[in-house]
Amino acid sequence: MSTKLWMPLVAAAAFAFSGMAMAQNSIVTVESQHNFNQTVSNIKSAASQNGMMVMGHLDQGHVLSMTGLHVNGQSFFVGNPNVGKKLFDADPAVGLFLPPRIFVYQGKDGHTYVSYEKPSAEAAQMNNQKVSMGATMIDMKLDKIAHAAAN
Repeated sequence: MSTKLWMPLVAAAAFAFSGMAMAQNSIVTVESQHNFNQTVSNIKSAASQNGMMVMGHLDQGHVLSMTGLHVNGQSFFVGNPNVGKKLFDADPAVGLFLPPRIFVYQGKDGHTYVSYEKPSAEAAQMNNQKVSMGATMIDMKLDKIAHAAAN
């Protein structure tokens, strides 16, 4: 294969892998010092203490148990309606990533983890400064919630 044909392939592969690395950096995982049930309980109080509320809950472990798979995993959709109002007013498409989801799960190693994806990573694609600023603020709130629940 000639060099002229190789170069575009190498450039495309580098671009693809750089995008994957960026996506991986947007996921935050914190190991909890507590068991699964205590961490779940802590999420609810940590959200409230940080000006947010649990807007929805999905017990994924329960749903998966219907398939015979037994895992501890629960998702919490957290938000603040006043912040959401500002962001939805700036661009209703923020509904793709708001409210953000915090996932508490027990890993195969027996430890409990708190994970979330930074809303700012999704907001960056929208090219809207108001949305980006709000999403960055939510990133900070999620970080506080995750660490408060885990420690």
